[in-house]
Amino acid sequence: MTSSIRDITYQLRQGHLIALADETGWSVAADPLSDVAVGQLLTLTPTGTWPTLLIDQARQLSLYLTTVPDIAWDLVEFAENPLTVVYEGGKNLAPAFLTNRPLIAIRRALSPEVVRLIGGFGKGLLTIPLESKTLSDAIASAVTDRFGNPPVPVQLPRIMQLGVNGEIKFLRK
Repeated sequence: MTSSIRDITYQLRQGHLIALADETGWSVAADPLSDVAVGQLLTLTPTGTWPTLLIDQARQLSLYLTTVPDIAWDLVEFAENPLTVVYEGGKNLAPAFLTNRPLIAIRRALSPEVVRLIGGFGKGLLTIPLESKTLSDAIASAVTDRFGNPPVPVQLPRIMQLGVNGEIKFLRK
């Protein structure tokens, strides 16, 4: 049985972790304001993986960044392929996430299902991108439910860092 967006948003609001499939494969998602859920999410983070805030539209950037470089709006709005942008100065996220993290990775969801989920939830989702078509047993046992189906093939996002003055550095092309 597939859970509805309403069921998934309820579970997220209760502090549960959700397995989320989009164009980049599976991720584990949590409410970015829930300190407990974010703490659990961070314990699942594989080495070398960026916890990523998933948003549904560019205007959400100002909710989560202290300073939004001018070029950021266009990068996020017009990306046709998955693009994760790493910014300086996150805000409005759980203290468990912001503590000792001067950078925040943000990606706009491209999957229509996931965009509707984020819109129904009313805020971004903090995710651990697994970039895989399958879930490990450890991840599957840590999540409450699953949402979506990963595509074949999975599209790995480009990852770039954007400085407050618009400086660009590619971390993965």
